[in-house]
Formats: sequence, structure tokens, C-alpha cells
Amino acid sequence: MAKEEIYRSLFEQSNDAIFITKGERILEVNPKGCKLLGYDRSHLENISFFSLFTEESLPGFQNALNATLEDRSAFFETKIKRSDNTIIDLEVSSSSLDDQRKILLIIARDITLRKESERLVQKEREMLSALVEKNLCGILLIEASSHKIVDINPVAIKTIGRPKEEIIGNICHHFIFPTDVGKCPISDLGQSVDNSERTIINAQKELIPILKSVIPVSIEDKEYFVECFIDLSERKLTEKKLLQAKYAAESASRAKSEFLSNMSHELRTPLNSIIGFSDILLEKVFGDLNDKQLKYVNNISVSGKHLLRLINDILDLSKVEAGKMELHYSEFSIGPVFDEVKSTIFPLSQAKNLEVEFKIDTDFGDMKADRSRLIQILYNLISNAVKFTPEGGKISVYCKKSGNRAIFSVTDTGIGISPEDQKYLFEPFKQIDSGTNRHYGGTGLGLALVKYFVDMHKGRVWFTSVQGKGSSFKFELPINGQYETEKPDDIFKDSALKVVVSANFSG
Repeated sequence: MAKEEIYRSLFEQSNDAIFITKGERILEVNPKGCKLLGYDRSHLENISFFSLFTEESLPGFQNALNATLEDRSAFFETKIKRSDNTIIDLEVSSSSLDDQRKILLIIARDITLRKESERLVQKEREMLSALVEKNLCGILLIEASSHKIVDINPVAIKTIGRPKEEIIGNICHHFIFPTDVGKCPISDLGQSVDNSERTIINAQKELIPILKSVIPVSIEDKEYFVECFIDLSERKLTEKKLLQAKYAAESASRAKSEFLSNMSHELRTPLNSIIGFSDILLEKVFGDLNDKQLKYVNNISVSGKHLLRLINDILDLSKVEAGKMELHYSEFSIGPVFDEVKSTIFPLSQAKNLEVEFKIDTDFGDMKADRSRLIQILYNLISNAVKFTPEGGKISVYCKKSGNRAIFSVTDTGIGISPEDQKYLFEPFKQIDSGTNRHYGGTGLGLALVKYFVDMHKGRVWFTSVQGKGSSFKFELPINGQYETEKPDDIFKDSALKVVVSANFSG
């Protein structure tokens, strides 16, 4: 009697669901079984045990019961349906209780959470496997202790060029070499990521450059390295081609500059003769000329001088690009420089009835720079202003001192520059007025040379322009040939100098 009470107590208080069945009928069920299925005992004892299983799980459960009847016991997993129609996973142990093997003891444990975890792990493994298999990088899984390859993806197999079975189990540096050939390229576990260039020797003994990363990982308490690499062959080939193209372009540029320089010298010699002889004729050294002759000779002189200026610009540009342009510093006053530019520009401005105003701050004093290049900078800016300013307009040229900088401005009331054209201003041979019906002449070198010469002086040039209202070009140069007292960043602090320019520049 005491033994029966012990068994009954174990039956009632068990943490596992316990069923005693005969065929489809449930003879006994403990409280855990009732709780597991969501039914009371009387309900379960009056229904078929088989009705609790899903269509998919019932055949397997019946096969397991048949195995129990034959072997007296079985251990299996199945699914069962609760009273709320939810499906749960069970781990089942079944055994027969009588000699006729008709009465069965079924002990079931809910393993739904465990099975869900297993499904999640399996899903993650499948996703990881898909990522590895489809990845464009080569990937190797390497055992940390032995440095042997334990897994490899298709990209790595293709790059190495050997069958998978020939790679698995080999030491990694049989295929991947660092700079020191033969040294294993795997990082220590203390280093989280190793990024470096290496070389793979493929089956054809070809050296393939790669960029690799090595990451230490722990899988089921065992240490591994995940080594990923990218084949750099195409990139290296592209870099080589780009470098070759760069050298070729630089060589072509030097050849072009030398050609322009040589041609400019060749053209200047006869041009100087043409200009010289035409000026002699204009001075009537050898006698008087009639009006038509004077007109033609004057046209020859003017055209020759214009052509000479263009050739000089090309010659200067070729010298700058070839690195042969040098500055010759001297100390001078701005007044005579302005006078020289004014006398050169006067015929052009007079022809269009333009007012050209030159101003210098009274406290300016002398400056140190390349005088001839400063004159060329001013001439190029002012002649541009004359070219693009309609008749009767005004041009203001101003010079002032700011710290150890000389700041010059050329402001006009001309046609201005559209925003889309402004980005091309300082590029050589780029012209805003570039249509077939051009209104303005020139080669497009003037502003490019301005920028070159200002840069060579370690200065800077900038502009503002409003289409239809005019433009203002400014440049600054070190007043003593170099910035002595201010840091490079300090010279840009005067924001007013950068952006605020009026039509009539007044300082």
C-alpha cells in the first residue's frame, strides 16, 4: 500500500506530463498532462488520444507506439495540439506496463522553447552559409591553434585554383603569403582585425595580390580565425594603366609646352621685324605716305602687336607649365607701375570712351615683387574689363595695403559673368564668349596667366560678378615678397575682402 501511494505521489507531482493509455484511450493523466494540453482530466479520459495530434505528426506518433509494442520502449519527438489549437513540441518516452503490451506509459516533456531556439540557430546558420557562399570576397575559416583551413567559400576556391579537398586541412600560408614568404600571415588573438596586402600563389604558380582581413572568433568554445580577402589583380592593373597614362599625359604636356615655347620664339623673331619696319614707315623716316598707305601700315603695326601679345601669352603659359617660369623680385613703387599700365591701356579705353580711374592708398609705400609680372597681371585684368565693358562705362583700379599684403582690385560696369560660366574663368583656353559668332577676341589665356603669376607670388585671386551689372577682380600679394608676420590661415580672415565688392570700388 505504501508503494502504491509513493507511485501515486510521483505520478501526481511529476514535472513531466504522464499518460497511461490503452490503444487510443487515455486511462490516466496527471495534473501536468492536463496543464500541458489545457484540458481537464475528465475530458481527456473521454476522447481519443490520437485526436490530439496534427495530421503531420500522427503517423509518426503511431509508428513510435508500434515500436514501443514491439520493443517494450521508445524515445522520440512529436508535436501535439493544445486546447487553444496552438502546436507544441514534445520529447516523449514510452514503455509498456503489461506483459500483453497493451497498456503504455507515455512520459512527455514540452521542448517548444528548445526547438524554437534550434530553429533560430539553424536559420542563422543557413543565412550565414548563404552569405559566405554568395559573398564576393574569398573567405577561409582557420583553426587558431594549428592554422589549418577547416572551411572555404567558392570565391576563395576559385582564386586559389585548387579543389576544396586539396585546400581543407592545409596550413593557410601554403597558399597566402605575407611580404616575408613562408611566414604565417595570421594575427595573434589579441589583435581584433588585421588589414594588410598579401599574395596568393594559385595552382598555376601565379602571384595574385590580395587585401585581407583576419578576425578572431570563438565557435563552440573553440578559437578560429575568419580570413576574408579581395582579389586586387584588376585594381592593380588599373592603377598601373592609370600611372602609365599619367606619365604619358605628363610627357605629352611637356612636349606640348616645349613645342609652344619653340614655336613662339620662332614666330616672335619675324613679328618683331614686321612691327619694327611698319613703325619706321609710320614715322615717315623714308618719306611721306598717302592716307591709304598710312592706314594699311598702321593696320599692319596694330595687328602685329596684337599677335605678338598673344604669342607672348602662349610662351608664358608654356614656361609655367614646363616649370621654367621664374620670378625676378625687386622693390618698387606702385605709382610708376600704374602709369605704365595706364599708358598701355589708354588707346583701348579711349576707343570705347571708357572712364578708367586709378587710385592708390596714400600710406601704401613700396612693395617687393616681380614688377614685370605685376604689370602683366594688371594689364590682363584691365584689358579684360575694357573688352567686356560697353561704351561709356567705367573701370576702377585700386590698390591698398592691409597688414603685410598688397590688395589690388579691378572693377568694371560691364556685362558681368553668368554663374554657370564663372567656374571656367581661370582655365587656360576657356572662353565664355566661345560661339561661332563671337563678339570678343582673345585666346582665353589672360585670366589663366593672372592666376599662375599670383600663385607664383604665393598670393591669391578671386572675383565677384553680377550678370548685366559688372565684375570685380581682386588679388593680393605679399608686400615684402613673403608673408612674414601672419600665419597662412590669418590672411583669409578678412571676409569682407572675399565677398563684398561694389560696382564702384572705393576701399
